Amino acid sequence: MVARLEKQGFYDDCQHGFVKGRSTLTNLLETLEAWTRIIEEGLGLDVIYLDYRLGLDVIYLDYRKAFDTVPHRRLPQKLRKLGINDTLLIWIEHFLMGRHMRVQVNGSFSGWIDVLSGVPQGSVLGPLLFLIFVHDLPEWVKNSMMMFADDTKIWARIQKLEDKDSLQYDVDKLVEWSKQWLLAFNPENAK
Repeated sequence: MVARLEKQGFYDDCQHGFVKGRSTLTNLLETLEAWTRIIEEGLGLDVIYLDYRLGLDVIYLDYRKAFDTVPHRRLPQKLRKLGINDTLLIWIEHFLMGRHMRVQVNGSFSGWIDVLSGVPQGSVLGPLLFLIFVHDLPEWVKNSMMMFADDTKIWARIQKLEDKDSLQYDVDKLVEWSKQWLLAFNPENAK
């Protein structure tokens, strides 16, 4: 499946999580390079013009329990869109659905509950399924974006008031995506 996705050009340049040859370090270095170019163009954060700041606005986003909340009933839509169907799709659905869990504390167990969402962490397939689930996020954004799995930052050069509007448009679109795909933002971690 990984080879097939690589052949299709699946991996977006802005995603650095669980991607061969990429890491938190490559994410940070590419981001720093982009931001440095903007600052070198004279768009620092301390210039004020017509009651708005010129420079670079950055928004950090975090999804609440992202790996645990991927809806099992919606993930197959994303898989089909990538051309994954038939036997492989059925196998993945069986891998995810019909799971049960319980909690143990001091030797006592809770009752079993059905697991209706989430990709199994600690598995090889779980991170790949998560990347597939969030793969279309960059399509919803006009400005620059960088991701490490679910940790997302978007930014814009602010040269005129419309640039701030463009960044707000991106935030609104990501909220729309979040509602459509049932992956909620964690406002406590957003900056």
